[in-house]
Amino acid sequence: MLPLSKCKLGGTYTISDIKGLSLSITRRLYELGLLKGQRLKLARRSLLGGAFLIEIRGYTLSLRSNIASSIFVEG
Repeated sequence: MLPLSKCKLGGTYTISDIKGLSLSITRRLYELGLLKGQRLKLARRSLLGGAFLIEIRGYTLSLRSNIASSIFVEG
């Protein structure tokens, strides 16, 4: 299990856990489709590492780096 922020670009991963976020942010991530067992692809990373672009369930989503480091995936 490693955080999404440490994954390689272009890789496809399965979400295993979401830890360390407030309940409201975790609930919002669930509403956006980031559930345990869901597959995602790390599409891009900003130059300064402040944001991550992922593809999940047929759409593209941008995440802040602190949120991406709280999403644990298996690859």
